[in-house]
Amino acid sequence: MRSRRRKKQTTYLFLGIGVIIGLLLAGPLRYNGVINDLRDQITSGGGDTIPTGDLTVAGSSTLLPITQECANLFMEKHPFTYISVAGGGSGHGIKSAGSGEVDIGQSSRNIKDSELLRYPDLVIFSIGKDSVAVIINSDNPLAGSLDLSLEELGEVFSGEITNWKDLGGEDHEIEVYTREEGSGTREVFTQYVLGDKNYVSTASVKPSNGEMRASVANNKYGIAYVSLGYVDEAVSAVLIDGVEATVENVQNGAYPITRILWMFTKGMPNNLESSFILFIQGPEGQKVVEELGYIPIY
Repeated sequence: MRSRRRKKQTTYLFLGIGVIIGLLLAGPLRYNGVINDLRDQITSGGGDTIPTGDLTVAGSSTLLPITQECANLFMEKHPFTYISVAGGGSGHGIKSAGSGEVDIGQSSRNIKDSELLRYPDLVIFSIGKDSVAVIINSDNPLAGSLDLSLEELGEVFSGEITNWKDLGGEDHEIEVYTREEGSGTREVFTQYVLGDKNYVSTASVKPSNGEMRASVANNKYGIAYVSLGYVDEAVSAVLIDGVEATVENVQNGAYPITRILWMFTKGMPNNLESSFILFIQGPEGQKVVEELGYIPIY
């Protein structure tokens, strides 16, 4: 990777000098909270600049498939760029961006007041919408028919209900999976379902949506929660108060768990950061959001 970067840096000296001079002459930039102002930033001077350089992105595992696919498409369009994408969870994304360890952070939950106090320079952008679905194994006798209230789900994940027979299923222990501390998916699920309750002490902790799904897909008696975009034929989504976990039901407000997916930079984004955020917010990026089972921002 290092040799690749050296070659690119040599190319930047010749092909990128016009871009740099254009940005330096553009003068101070204004940001008033409107996402479209980013386009003014990267087109100042009367024409699109050419994005070049390396970019690091890290944070929510929920956003990981979106960002990885968009990064691949962006690099195809702009061959003098290299985008490195990593997970680590929403808390990690906020901390890494706020401290300047990465260029762009990602979170599947809102930034807390305490985090904004610690990192007051964060500039925040929405790139999609999502929900959190509860899943069980497709071979579970209750698959396709299990319908629980938020209160009942809270009782399952806190350990007040511990046997599938209490939900109309087989006489077997309910094996609960949950996410690690700092996960945005965990915090959103906790907010809507558990409230002040604690997760059952026997719950198995998994570091990503993908591992949550895989765990349930391989355990007939497992139950977990994942981003809506991770629900596939390998698992069965639980109905909540009679409502299916679908994009349509999230959009019309019938499904009770919803959230915004965020990206953020430390201070106003530079040309490359702006270009990549705009790409995800634009038609090509939002098509990726939709194709992966998430919900576009418009």
